[in-house]
Amino acid sequence: MAPEAEETQPALAEPGPRAVVDKAASVASSQASTAEEYVIVHSGPRKASKKTVPADDDEPLIDTTAALAKNSKKTRRTQKLQQKRQKKAAARDRPESFLDLPAELLQEILGYLQPSELYRVQLLNHATRQFILQNERAIAKDILDRRYWVLQRCFPLPVPLEEVDESSRFALLNPRREKMTEVHKKPYQHIKPLDPRDLCSCPTCLVAWNNLNVVLDLAHFQPFLNTREPIPMIPRGTSPEWNTELTEAHAKVVQRAMVSPLTYAAILEMHLSSIVGTLLRQVRFPPQTRVHQHNKMISTKTLHPNTLYSVTERDANGFDKFLERDGALPSCVYTESQVE
Repeated sequence: MAPEAEETQPALAEPGPRAVVDKAASVASSQASTAEEYVIVHSGPRKASKKTVPADDDEPLIDTTAALAKNSKKTRRTQKLQQKRQKKAAARDRPESFLDLPAELLQEILGYLQPSELYRVQLLNHATRQFILQNERAIAKDILDRRYWVLQRCFPLPVPLEEVDESSRFALLNPRREKMTEVHKKPYQHIKPLDPRDLCSCPTCLVAWNNLNVVLDLAHFQPFLNTREPIPMIPRGTSPEWNTELTEAHAKVVQRAMVSPLTYAAILEMHLSSIVGTLLRQVRFPPQTRVHQHNKMISTKTLHPNTLYSVTERDANGFDKFLERDGALPSCVYTESQVE
């Protein structure tokens, strides 16, 4: 029975040559992959590994990237446009006129001018005139305190009647008092009488009114005195038309000075010019004629004003500080030998 059983089982086929080759190749590849896992290949010296430093969140990031230099037509055009805009912006910031200066600084500058110069500055344009008129009182105060400190104490302004208290106003308008003030009206043909209905008629205001009118009258005839021409004379009891117009004009100026400090400063400037011109007339306009005296030809030139009052051209600088000096001869002018 056993040999039959063996005959009934199928016989195993023996592997062919191709199968043997494939099996051998698979075994070889598996061995090679296993060997590669344990082989370390050294290609050169070992370098230290770069460790990344963690960034601190508190430290600011600094961009150290340099800008690339651009050199093209478009870049040059852009740069030129930017330069033009910068120049225009700088020109806008720069003051184009002295009116662009601060008001306090401009007022300080104008306070150093003379009143006549300030009147010429007003003719510059409308804006300048408006600024001077708006700040007239402050500018005039600076001019008066700086240039005419002595004269403004010698020649005060009369007081308007509306500023006088009611009781005094009633007494000043009394008809009996108007007759008392006639002495200040009749003798002066070159002064327009004060109107007691507009101005205070007290003795102080009457003298102040007359003084300011005389100042203007004296300044009007300075050219006649400088050229030694006779002043027009007015016959007693008459009033020529030219004299009436002149006194009216002077009275209007004085009335204007009562409300305009700049006009008051201009009157003092005119009087200071008259004073200096009188003291230095022999120097500025020396006489040209000569007369006989003791059989000698001598000049009619009088004693030098510098010897009398120590006034020189240096004092004629638009300030009245020299008027505080003594009017008598200074002791340093004459020595003892000269007095003997």
